[in-house]
Amino acid sequence: MKGSCEPYCMKMTVTMQDVAQAADVSITTVSHVINATRPIAPATRARVLKALKELDYYKNSSARLLVRGHSDALGLIISDIDNPFYPQLIKGFERACHAERLELILGMTNYDRRNAEAAVRRMIEDRVRGVAIMSAEFDSKLVGRLLDRKIPVVRLDDLELGPNQSAVHIDYSAGVQQAMDHLASLGHENVAIVHGPKKVLSSSRYSRLLMNAVRAHGMRLLSCIEQANQPAGGIAAIQELIAKKIYPTAIICGKDLIAIGALGEALRLGWRVPADVSIIGSDDIAFAVYCHPSLSTVHVQKDEVGLCAFRLLQKMFKDKGSHGVAVSIETQFIPRESTGQARPGNSVMEMSQSYSGNRRGLGSLHG
Repeated sequence: MKGSCEPYCMKMTVTMQDVAQAADVSITTVSHVINATRPIAPATRARVLKALKELDYYKNSSARLLVRGHSDALGLIISDIDNPFYPQLIKGFERACHAERLELILGMTNYDRRNAEAAVRRMIEDRVRGVAIMSAEFDSKLVGRLLDRKIPVVRLDDLELGPNQSAVHIDYSAGVQQAMDHLASLGHENVAIVHGPKKVLSSSRYSRLLMNAVRAHGMRLLSCIEQANQPAGGIAAIQELIAKKIYPTAIICGKDLIAIGALGEALRLGWRVPADVSIIGSDDIAFAVYCHPSLSTVHVQKDEVGLCAFRLLQKMFKDKGSHGVAVSIETQFIPRESTGQARPGNSVMEMSQSYSGNRRGLGSLHG
């Protein structure tokens, strides 16, 4: 190696030529080490890496953009980072990016169009290779802005496919079928459904799937309640059932967050879960297993969703203009402690009396 790295460290910007000179190799060799484009002899690679570290070298992404027209980044847009559904999905996507030495640019909508517009603008300005839109609520016009610029897009549970547009579909049918078989085996005949907002396509589809499964198993659907996909939605659903004097033996929820809220409210009222009422969620978020009792739920391989989205983007990027495809992720039911044998029919009156007694004790909380 020639001399010391000290003179180069005084520069404002360190170039590959500086690294090559310090490591006594060609610029081409430095490029191959940085971009992992060709095997380099271990001793030579070690010299280059040492020079890179000592010179504090950073790749000039702007220059690469001008030459290639795209960055080494993929975009991922989600609804809300607070939603426990997303961390595993992001992790699966990020791991795949890391394995291919690609960067991840994350955008969040927080269910606001202005945030969605800002996320799309950033993806376009950063010239990402492709964008995975893992949000059930996303304006198709914004998707069009990406497609107009030949940026491949993968959407979650979207039926529309086309050039540079693919989809990852979560197939809940097997998981729901298993859940209903489970309830039927436990003697449940009277059930209620609590689903998310119908304006959200995924919630609407899931509620129809649940209703069809209930009918197919010969059960009575006592109530079908629309609520927010939040714990507060589950709390409100329990209160609505009580106000209408409806006491199902099982409550099937469209999301785990709804189920967690319903579970908490049922226990607060003195109901025994699952002796008085069984509760089922969907998605198997990390918190589900830590509930007390632990939550029975339809499991989704969220990291696999992220990985599939990545693979579809890579395929479209390499085969530019190709017609998109849809990939389905299967689900399965995970029985835990929140489901059990259906209570006897004559205990409906006991539940009503239990609620009345608890309401007198918790009157200040109910208003």
